[in-house]
Amino acid sequence: MFDLLFVGNPAIDDAIAEPDDMPQSLIARLRGATLKTLEKTYQLAIESQAQAIALCGSILNPTRVSPAQLIAFRQLILRAADHNCETLWVTTNPTDAQEYLRVLGEPKGLSFATPLNPWTKTIRSTTVELWAISNEADVDRVAALSSLEPLHRQILVGSDACHDGHHSVTSFLSSRHLSQPNTLAVWATKSTLSLPHHILPLPSIQSRCHTDSRNSGCYGLTFYRPPSAADNDSATKNKGAIDQWKQLPVSDVIWRTIRTESADEDHEGLSQLLWEACSSLVDDLVPEGDETITTARPLVIINCHIACGTSITRRLEVNEIAQETKRILRERCAAVAPHIWVESISADVEESLAALGRNRSGGRPGASSSFTSALADIVTETENASPVTSAEREAGWLALELLESE
Repeated sequence: MFDLLFVGNPAIDDAIAEPDDMPQSLIARLRGATLKTLEKTYQLAIESQAQAIALCGSILNPTRVSPAQLIAFRQLILRAADHNCETLWVTTNPTDAQEYLRVLGEPKGLSFATPLNPWTKTIRSTTVELWAISNEADVDRVAALSSLEPLHRQILVGSDACHDGHHSVTSFLSSRHLSQPNTLAVWATKSTLSLPHHILPLPSIQSRCHTDSRNSGCYGLTFYRPPSAADNDSATKNKGAIDQWKQLPVSDVIWRTIRTESADEDHEGLSQLLWEACSSLVDDLVPEGDETITTARPLVIINCHIACGTSITRRLEVNEIAQETKRILRERCAAVAPHIWVESISADVEESLAALGRNRSGGRPGASSSFTSALADIVTETENASPVTSAEREAGWLALELLESE
């Protein structure tokens, strides 16, 4: 049971890019994924007897959303309201309330939280206030109204979408008030950068691509939950010892990357190797005991990266057999696991070039190996100075593959 469910950046009108060669049956799932994911969340909220679903960040664009999407969203709000579960729209713009109420036809059960007017509810005999924040002034305003009573909680919710860009996110999120025992701070973000330890990150409920795929899903909050052995599970995070914050797998489309080593397999051998890796990965996506969260398996879009060690020749071979390997693998998936789509197979561009460096390769001046060593050293030095990006490795491997192919 969860008291509140938090949804980050549902963006129901933001379509997922459709691969050119994907079958129409899977494209249809892509097109309906944002609403399907939200539908699963509302069903979970009803089953969990949650008091409210808090929608944070990018929710919908009234100039882009379709009538069908609005009708479906409205029906979800009304259905939840029939089960005593409110839909809470968190926005930093106080005028949004009237605008979105008008757009959705003023459905019952739709409430708003802004920096000026919090959503207030009594949960487990505790008065809970949920505020929207976008800058330090909002935090200071809430802090001035804070109560030190033990049965009074404040939840401050912000997002990248509404952040006041004049100040660093990290600086104002480090505010002392946000780390108070009676305060929970939640930040809806698409970024992989770390937030201060007292801030609960809220990733997008439905990722749109491979780079946006980490920790997707909705998150459940339970107040004053007694500790249990399950709290040691990596999916569970506790604020203090009494609140539970848990990731819940509701995404209808999931992106994953498989990395495996291949020394000399042909397309048949490589396809078998990747099939085994795909099967193992998908079995782990829905943990045992969580099947009720998703009524159908999510669509899993997989990129396969093949580690080739320091062999540039093998990298070229992998890229040559990738198309045939992908065809075989897709046929196997269509027959046995139609919810899996293999998007790409390629030599791993994130492999380190350090082993090819001058001090390790013994390259002679003027030889191609000398160029390889020098390039590897440049890439390694650049990575040491800026380890966040892998663009240098990708460019380095591409240059070496072009040199080898000539």
